[in-house]
Amino acid sequence: MTAFEMQSIPTTLDKMKMLFWRLDLSKRSFMNLNECTAGVLGLENYRFFKDRDYREKMLFPDDRILMDRAMASFKERIPVRAVFRVEYDNTISWFKLTGWPTTDYRYYEGAVEEITEHVAWLKNIFDQQDQRLLNINEDYPVALFGDRNKKLLRANSAFYRLLGIEDLGAGRRRLTDLIMGDVKLPQILETLYIERRLAIELMLAVDGQFKIKVLCQFEYFTHENEGYIRLAVIDQVGRKQQVVEKKPIEKSEVTNLCADLAQCHSIDAMLERIYQEKMLFPDMDVVMFSDIYARKNKVVVYSRGEMDEPLEQGSQFPYTGTIAENIEKEQLEYLIVDDTQSSIKAIDWMLFVPKGLYSYVAKALYVRGAMRTVLILCSRKKHAFSEEQIADVSKIANAFHQQLKKLRRAQKV
Repeated sequence: MTAFEMQSIPTTLDKMKMLFWRLDLSKRSFMNLNECTAGVLGLENYRFFKDRDYREKMLFPDDRILMDRAMASFKERIPVRAVFRVEYDNTISWFKLTGWPTTDYRYYEGAVEEITEHVAWLKNIFDQQDQRLLNINEDYPVALFGDRNKKLLRANSAFYRLLGIEDLGAGRRRLTDLIMGDVKLPQILETLYIERRLAIELMLAVDGQFKIKVLCQFEYFTHENEGYIRLAVIDQVGRKQQVVEKKPIEKSEVTNLCADLAQCHSIDAMLERIYQEKMLFPDMDVVMFSDIYARKNKVVVYSRGEMDEPLEQGSQFPYTGTIAENIEKEQLEYLIVDDTQSSIKAIDWMLFVPKGLYSYVAKALYVRGAMRTVLILCSRKKHAFSEEQIADVSKIANAFHQQLKKLRRAQKV
């Protein structure tokens, strides 16, 4: 490299919206390696990197924990890549942070680049893509559902022809009304929200009396702060099959259990009585009751059964990240989790996995519109529960809930 080229490097770096910096980890000191303002970060002589209180005042609130972790990684000499936002003069600026340990153990170096313009450009591209996804004028069947209530918003003529329904069905039909078989919609949606796109074979309800196996592509996107689920039928895999409705068989054991719950005088007694009938659900190892106080961000849990670690009766957990929150947000009648180790819910990793419980079925009950009771049957095995058991679980949960209300009314007298 020539002398002229060497001299031009600092000038070139200073013209970029990028700050190069170095940490002396032995002295815990920060220095900038060029004179770039790096947007608002240069206003206080790069105090952003030196003073945590100052940094937290500038950072967008959601990014404070992210930056705390990045700063901790610097000290541990761990490479870092992060994108964060800064609030200043009623505007939000975006930055990309990169850091790496040097060959000299004493130092850690990095760069910060303002990427606000890039983010705006990318957002425009994504908005255009989301606008495209709103379009259902395709030759193949396409339907659009609202994310909040999973109601059918609109569909193209090919979709209506495939399912044999009238256009008037929009607004009254839900995604759950169309999907049949053993496929569990909550798990599909959980994956979709993470991956944004999912191809899967499904059984769709056709004309009320038939079902058809198809290859579908789900896409999740947002537009003007509203979430949407786009369902496109890519291929028809099987022929139409007639739906044969199976009437549930009344089990005397379930009926007797529900009657016995009405005679119990405590939560522990009810859980014990359900546990005694565990053969109704051959893989059940534990029965739990969650007492829900959503406004107080509190869930109180009671249990009966064998776990890897004991659970103290009345243990409290935050409502956020629980089964109850999952059921309420997704407006579910019940929830079956086949593998807690694949879950992203906080409660599964706080409670179920540590206790050696790898699948469960949960049924929620309400008082004056507010969820108060969740009965949960748990197993040490994965994939232990099925849709065919929901009717029995619901009967038992209702009996538990009704007796619980009587007990609490009696306590107030």
